[in-house]
Amino acid sequence: MATTIALANRKGGSGKTTSTLNIADGLGRKGLRVLVIDADSQAQATTGSGILPHQLDTSIYQLLHLAAKNDLSRESIRDTIIQEGKSYDLIPSQADLSALEIELSSVVGRESLLRNLLMEVEEYYDFIIIDLPPSLGLITVNGLTASDWLLIPIELSFLSMDGLAQMMGVLYRVNAQLNPALRLLGIMPVKCDLRTNLARSVKEEVEKNFGLERLLPLVRNDIKLAEAPSFGKSIFEYAPGCRGAMDYLQVVETILARSVRT
Repeated sequence: MATTIALANRKGGSGKTTSTLNIADGLGRKGLRVLVIDADSQAQATTGSGILPHQLDTSIYQLLHLAAKNDLSRESIRDTIIQEGKSYDLIPSQADLSALEIELSSVVGRESLLRNLLMEVEEYYDFIIIDLPPSLGLITVNGLTASDWLLIPIELSFLSMDGLAQMMGVLYRVNAQLNPALRLLGIMPVKCDLRTNLARSVKEEVEKNFGLERLLPLVRNDIKLAEAPSFGKSIFEYAPGCRGAMDYLQVVETILARSVRT
């Protein structure tokens, strides 16, 4: 059965999607079976995988609607999963996902739709990585309800501390009310430049408030990490020798060590 990891942060631009794709590809390159779920209406994990959302006939949006009608089948999921030359499979997203919260407002059990979907495919994968939107709405709750672990990427800025505190609050509420199995995999500093006083100061604040043991290896600032998605590539495909690739490799190794089921 797959280990499911949700990447989420209340603050946009936190490196969430970049981290999703690089972690997924890093795991896939180790011979593990990986499924990425793009659960963000911005569809950046989809475009970052080299897929054009407007050309798709089906996406996570249609699958969640089928789940809401109890009409979800493995065949419909297989028809949506994209397997195109990557080390991971992808359930893509489209812009219409943004309307889902309103459309499903009266559906009983709407918080568990994604979990019901994953139950149909989790036996085929070792890891499922969910890229969640920068909001605390229905999609994010679905992702956390369906996951074993939450990974929070953050920039080392003081504004990011607010988003981190909010995500920790959401984690505790979902854990108490919807998914008692949900645990924090770690807080991952990204776009880091520890030469600056600000970055060092924020890192110290995170360590003091949340504990050093909760931090994952940091990912240094690297322009190639920003360039890679525009070519539909992970950092391991685009610039495997750069420092960003080396940092994400350390992140992947840490995830493997921490996420082993006990």
